Amino acid sequence: MSGQTQNPKVRDALAFLEKFTNYERAPQYIYTGQAMNLERVRKLLEAVGSPEKKLRAIHIAGTKGKGSTAKMINAVLNSAGCRVGLYTSPHLVVKNERVLVNDEMVSDRDLADAIDALRPGVDAVHAQAELGELTYFELVTAAAFFHFAAKKVDYAVLETGLGGRFDATNVCNPALVIITPVSLDHTDILGDTVAKIASEKAMIIKPGSKVVVAPQPADAMSVIEGRGRETGAQLFPVEKYYQWKLNYIYPMEMSFDLTGKRNLIGLKTKMIGPHQMQNAATAVLACDLLAGMGAGVKISDDTIRYGLAKTRLAARFQQLEFAGRTVILDGAHNLDSAKALVETLALVYPGKKYNFMVGMGKDKDIAGFFSAVKPVAKSIMLCRAHHSRAEEPAQMNKILADFSGEVVISPEINDALDQITRLGRPGEVFVVTGSFFLIGEALRWFREKEIEIQIP
Repeated sequence: MSGQTQNPKVRDALAFLEKFTNYERAPQYIYTGQAMNLERVRKLLEAVGSPEKKLRAIHIAGTKGKGSTAKMINAVLNSAGCRVGLYTSPHLVVKNERVLVNDEMVSDRDLADAIDALRPGVDAVHAQAELGELTYFELVTAAAFFHFAAKKVDYAVLETGLGGRFDATNVCNPALVIITPVSLDHTDILGDTVAKIASEKAMIIKPGSKVVVAPQPADAMSVIEGRGRETGAQLFPVEKYYQWKLNYIYPMEMSFDLTGKRNLIGLKTKMIGPHQMQNAATAVLACDLLAGMGAGVKISDDTIRYGLAKTRLAARFQQLEFAGRTVILDGAHNLDSAKALVETLALVYPGKKYNFMVGMGKDKDIAGFFSAVKPVAKSIMLCRAHHSRAEEPAQMNKILADFSGEVVISPEINDALDQITRLGRPGEVFVVTGSFFLIGEALRWFREKEIEIQIP
């Protein structure tokens, strides 16, 4: 990617993108209908023929499992011979990760071409002050729509960035909607109850939508069902159509059975963790429904097997070997995701205590996160990502007053990573977890050490 940015036109377009407010990195996130105005996104896209209206979109919202489910759907549809666009966020190392076509990241040149094509739309938006200022995420989302249309994708799999109601992806006309599990996260923005958060996520459900709904807390399901009645949408609860059973789980492979609408025995995946069986069931049901929509896609059992087997996603129990230690990179950043991480660790590396390196955002339930991690931790190293919302290690340390293991405060992430060999002996497990921004910085560090890393 970097070589292409030497072209002045490309460099200028990418520099233009960086001028826009990036709420992913801003100290505060303004989440209102005015600040996140979908009308300005539509106005922006009008400049390039409103591609969001023409794409056959699969729109995904939820708290947990969005990225994994999106990747699985992408892989199965690819395996069925479809040309698939995949849009996810945030990126871990380079912005190009967000926009894939058939698993190939958008090039700097193509991204620059999309941004240049959208410049008249930027001017049109900013000529109407009442629409407000465009954001980085909105421009990247619009660029993804433009790129997917230019590449003539059969499907565009779109992961919401935050919430759903005001998310820039919500300008699409989805062929299928998916709601993955809802739990407490971004409570300062989306609301302090599961029901309030679910109400934001459920707003991606459009009139007449077909909606795949992963297993939910009762409060969230009630809200989603209410939105379904309001819009005349048809809901497909995953557990009504599929059940799953773990066969075995190893460090680099998991096998499970998925039975019900199809009987898929002995499925294999590199996506490790019991929660990934539920994500797989959600993805398979979504593909079942797409195959039944008369769009010409055929999804065989073998297609599903192959697609799930080739699915990979960085920062989801991603494992590597470094200096004789097993290092796991996992973006667990709330209580539920921490519980899932601990459950997976116990299954893959039973009977062990683990060394953790943790960096969290100020807006996260840090106490809840550590309540899941402390019982299985041998040591905890506290550091921070280079991010305006990152919590200071000294503040996190206050929550660890009752922790009996070793606590190390090492604010600079590179210094912290350098200490892996001191904290963990050869053969031990070291877990880098918390903020995705922290994981991204860790991935860069390991790449500089010439460790082979999969991104995205």
